[in-house]
Amino acid sequence: MFVFELKKQFLKLPAPSSIPAGNYQIQWLGPKWFQWTAKTGLQFLHFRNWWGKSFDGKEEAINLFQNPGEESFQKKYKMLVSFETSPFDKKTSLFLRYTKESPFPWPYFIDEFRIQNNGELLGMSYPRFAPFLALPFLIQKR
Repeated sequence: MFVFELKKQFLKLPAPSSIPAGNYQIQWLGPKWFQWTAKTGLQFLHFRNWWGKSFDGKEEAINLFQNPGEESFQKKYKMLVSFETSPFDKKTSLFLRYTKESPFPWPYFIDEFRIQNNGELLGMSYPRFAPFLALPFLIQKR
Protein backbone atom coordinates (compact mmCIF):
# COMPACT_ATOMS: atom_id res chain seq x y z
CA MET A 1 0.00 0.00 0.00
CA PHE A 2 2.85 2.39 0.84
CA VAL A 3 4.41 2.49 -2.65
CA PHE A 4 1.01 2.93 -4.29
CA GLU A 5 0.17 5.88 -2.00
CA LEU A 6 3.46 7.64 -2.80
CA LYS A 7 2.94 7.13 -6.52
CA LYS A 8 -0.49 8.78 -6.20
CA GLN A 9 1.11 11.67 -4.30
CA PHE A 10 3.81 11.99 -6.98
CA LEU A 11 1.15 12.42 -9.68
CA LYS A 12 -0.30 15.44 -7.85
CA LEU A 13 3.03 17.28 -7.64
CA PRO A 14 4.52 19.74 -10.15
CA ALA A 15 7.96 19.64 -11.71
CA PRO A 16 10.51 22.04 -10.25
CA SER A 17 10.46 25.41 -12.04
CA SER A 18 14.22 25.20 -12.62
CA ILE A 19 17.05 22.72 -12.30
CA PRO A 20 18.10 22.51 -8.66
CA ALA A 21 21.54 23.51 -7.40
CA GLY A 22 23.28 22.16 -4.33
CA ASN A 23 23.42 18.96 -2.31
CA TYR A 24 20.30 16.93 -1.59
CA GLN A 25 20.35 14.20 1.06
CA ILE A 26 18.38 10.97 0.77
CA GLN A 27 15.43 10.67 3.13
CA TRP A 28 14.35 7.05 3.26
CA LEU A 29 10.60 6.55 3.02
CA GLY A 30 8.17 3.94 4.18
CA PRO A 31 8.15 1.23 6.77
CA LYS A 32 11.42 0.20 8.39
CA TRP A 33 11.53 -3.08 6.45
CA PHE A 34 11.27 -1.18 3.15
CA GLN A 35 14.00 1.28 4.17
CA TRP A 36 16.30 -1.57 5.23
CA THR A 37 15.64 -3.46 2.00
CA ALA A 38 16.36 -0.36 -0.12
CA LYS A 39 19.62 0.51 1.69
CA THR A 40 20.83 -3.09 1.71
CA GLY A 41 19.97 -3.69 -1.95
CA LEU A 42 21.78 -0.54 -3.06
CA GLN A 43 24.97 -1.71 -1.34
CA PHE A 44 25.17 -4.57 -3.85
CA LEU A 45 24.61 -2.16 -6.77
CA HIS A 46 27.61 0.15 -6.21
CA PHE A 47 25.74 2.44 -3.77
CA ARG A 48 27.34 1.62 -0.41
CA ASN A 49 27.30 4.74 1.84
CA TRP A 50 25.11 6.69 -0.58
CA TRP A 51 24.35 10.10 0.91
CA GLY A 52 22.35 11.76 -1.88
CA LYS A 53 22.75 13.83 -5.03
CA SER A 54 24.45 17.06 -6.01
CA PHE A 55 22.97 19.26 -8.75
CA ASP A 56 25.00 21.89 -10.62
CA GLY A 57 21.93 24.00 -11.47
CA LYS A 58 22.48 23.29 -15.16
CA GLU A 59 22.54 19.98 -16.97
CA GLU A 60 24.44 17.62 -14.67
CA ALA A 61 24.08 15.94 -11.31
CA ILE A 62 26.24 13.42 -9.47
CA ASN A 63 25.70 10.98 -6.62
CA LEU A 64 27.36 11.73 -3.30
CA PHE A 65 28.78 9.07 -1.01
CA GLN A 66 29.96 9.61 2.55
CA ASN A 67 31.86 7.06 4.61
CA PRO A 68 30.83 6.82 8.28
CA GLY A 69 32.73 9.31 10.44
CA GLU A 70 33.93 11.39 7.49
CA GLU A 71 32.78 14.87 6.51
CA SER A 72 33.87 14.90 2.86
CA PHE A 73 31.96 13.37 -0.03
CA GLN A 74 33.04 11.08 -2.82
CA LYS A 75 31.36 11.94 -6.13
CA LYS A 76 30.39 9.05 -8.41
CA TYR A 77 28.06 8.27 -11.28
CA LYS A 78 27.29 11.41 -13.24
CA MET A 79 23.75 11.96 -14.47
CA LEU A 80 22.33 14.20 -17.17
CA VAL A 81 19.48 16.46 -16.04
CA SER A 82 16.53 17.47 -18.21
CA PHE A 83 12.84 18.28 -18.18
CA GLU A 84 10.84 15.60 -19.98
CA THR A 85 7.36 14.16 -20.24
CA SER A 86 6.59 11.59 -17.55
CA PRO A 87 5.48 8.12 -18.64
CA PHE A 88 3.11 8.12 -15.65
CA ASP A 89 0.80 11.01 -16.53
CA LYS A 90 2.33 12.84 -19.54
CA LYS A 91 3.13 15.88 -17.36
CA THR A 92 6.59 17.44 -17.09
CA SER A 93 9.07 16.08 -14.56
CA LEU A 94 12.74 16.58 -13.78
CA PHE A 95 14.67 13.59 -15.17
CA LEU A 96 18.09 12.27 -14.24
CA ARG A 97 19.65 9.77 -16.64
CA TYR A 98 22.85 7.94 -15.77
CA THR A 99 25.66 8.06 -18.30
CA LYS A 100 27.23 5.04 -19.99
CA GLU A 101 30.23 5.43 -17.65
CA SER A 102 28.09 4.39 -14.67
CA PRO A 103 28.30 0.74 -13.63
CA PHE A 104 25.59 -1.75 -14.55
CA PRO A 105 22.61 -1.49 -14.06
CA TRP A 106 22.46 2.31 -13.64
CA PRO A 107 22.67 3.34 -17.34
CA TYR A 108 19.34 1.53 -17.68
CA PHE A 109 17.63 3.43 -14.83
CA ILE A 110 15.90 6.80 -14.61
CA ASP A 111 15.31 8.98 -11.57
CA GLU A 112 12.27 11.21 -12.08
CA PHE A 113 11.45 14.03 -9.65
CA ARG A 114 8.65 16.37 -8.69
CA ILE A 115 8.74 19.03 -6.01
CA GLN A 116 6.83 19.13 -2.74
CA ASN A 117 5.76 22.35 -1.02
CA ASN A 118 8.78 22.51 1.27
CA GLY A 119 11.31 22.13 -1.54
CA GLU A 120 11.88 18.42 -1.08
CA LEU A 121 12.10 16.37 -4.26
CA LEU A 122 9.98 13.22 -4.39
CA GLY A 123 11.63 10.80 -6.77
CA MET A 124 10.66 7.67 -8.60
CA SER A 125 13.49 5.41 -9.69
CA TYR A 126 12.73 2.85 -12.36
CA PRO A 127 14.17 0.82 -15.24
CA ARG A 128 13.93 2.73 -18.55
CA PHE A 129 11.64 0.16 -20.10
CA ALA A 130 9.52 -0.58 -17.01
CA PRO A 131 8.26 2.59 -15.27
CA PHE A 132 5.58 0.50 -13.55
CA LEU A 133 8.40 -0.87 -11.33
CA ALA A 134 9.11 2.63 -9.93
CA LEU A 135 10.20 2.87 -6.31
CA PRO A 136 9.83 6.15 -4.41
CA PHE A 137 12.49 8.09 -2.52
CA LEU A 138 12.86 11.61 -1.18
CA ILE A 139 15.82 13.98 -1.34
CA GLN A 140 16.05 17.19 0.68
CA LYS A 141 18.40 20.15 0.24
CA ARG A 142 21.13 20.41 2.88
